[in-house]
Amino acid sequence: MEKPQTRKERIDFLTERAIRFFNIYGDELESISQILKIRLGGLASAYVVENKLPREAVVVHSRVKSLSSFLRKLDKMDWPMFGHPTEVITDLIGARVICWFINDCYGILDYIQATKQFLVEPRSLEDYIKDPKITGYRAIHLLADVSYDRVKADRKRRTVVEDRLICEIQIRTILQNAWSEFTHEVHCKVPAEYQVDYDTAIAGIARRLSDEDRSALTVREILQRQAEQKEPDDFRND
Repeated sequence: MEKPQTRKERIDFLTERAIRFFNIYGDELESISQILKIRLGGLASAYVVENKLPREAVVVHSRVKSLSSFLRKLDKMDWPMFGHPTEVITDLIGARVICWFINDCYGILDYIQATKQFLVEPRSLEDYIKDPKITGYRAIHLLADVSYDRVKADRKRRTVVEDRLICEIQIRTILQNAWSEFTHEVHCKVPAEYQVDYDTAIAGIARRLSDEDRSALTVREILQRQAEQKEPDDFRND
C-alpha cells in the first residue's frame, strides 16, 4: 500500500495495521503478559518473606491493552505513524503491583531494579508518590524490557530465539489503587460545569488517603512483630 496522504487514509491504514498485528500476535502478547506477572510475582513472594509480611501484602496483576483501547489511544495521539505498536505506545503490556503499605512500593522498586529479569529503561522512572499529579494521582511508573522465547521460522526449520518487549510497570498502594479505580469510574460522569469542583474534591481525597498510607505503617510494624514472634528460634539469627 502506498504511503497514506490524507488524515482519513492514515487512520484507515493504521487501523488495518493494528488489527493485523493483534490478529497475528494476540496470543503471544498474552503469553508475555503472563511471563511479566509470574516474574513480578516471584519478586513479590521473595520480598514479603524477607520483610516478614503476609503474602497478600503485595499482589500483581497484568494485562494486554485491547485493540479498541489501543485505537482510542492512537486517536488521542492524532494517529502517529508506526511500524510496531510499541514505537508509539509503551503500555501495550502492563502490570500493576499493589502494596498494602507505602514503604513496600519502594522496596519492590528496588527489587525490580536489582533483578536481571527486567531491563529497566533509563530515565523511564516517574515517581508520582513523591511528586503527585495535580489531580492527586499517586503511583510509581517505569518501563522495562521483558525477555521471552519466540519461535522464528524460515523455509528450512523453526528455531527458538530470545526476544524482548517493552512493558509498563505501575507500583501503588492499595489506597492509591482504590482512588484510581474510583476516579476512573466517575470521571466521565461528571458534567463539564462541575469539573472544577470535582477536581478539587478528588485531589482532597488523594491527600487524605496519602496521610492514611503513612498512618498504616503502624499496622505494618505490628504484622512484622507478630511474624517475628512466630518465627522458630533456629531461623531468627541466620
